[in-house]
Amino acid sequence: VGAIGFARGLAEVAATSERPAAIIHATSSAGTQTGKLAGCALLGVRARVIGISADEPSPALAATIRDLLGGVAARLGARPSSLGTDDPIEVDDSQVGDGYGMPTAASTEATELVARTEGIVLDPVYTAKAMAGLIARIRRGEFAPDQTIMFWHTGSIGFFAA
Repeated sequence: VGAIGFARGLAEVAATSERPAAIIHATSSAGTQTGKLAGCALLGVRARVIGISADEPSPALAATIRDLLGGVAARLGARPSSLGTDDPIEVDDSQVGDGYGMPTAASTEATELVARTEGIVLDPVYTAKAMAGLIARIRRGEFAPDQTIMFWHTGSIGFFAA
């Protein structure tokens, strides 16, 4: 059900004249990425959907996403292949660090950079790691300067004391 909510959220993206080449977001339980993939498939948004893992290895998350896509298809009465169940699933686990809830040097840098330059608050559990993944991709030159890249801030705020 949560994945279907994220799929419906893609309607706003589909209604814009400037479509993103990629949508970057945090992923952990796989529902967010499942919904974005389903929404893109259903609404004709041709964007790479790149989940930056907050905790799990890429193969495990990709398998969960594939299973959830099948469940979304069944709930909607659609063919699983219409939601891209056979397509590659992009999950980046390079920002996991020591695991869930554990900030990394890159996520701390991302938090400070985005707060200072954009006035946006990132949480250390999800969005800071996702932004660190986006920043790393930009620094590697993965995206062309004329591409629109969407960062989907999934919310969540959780601070942990050691």
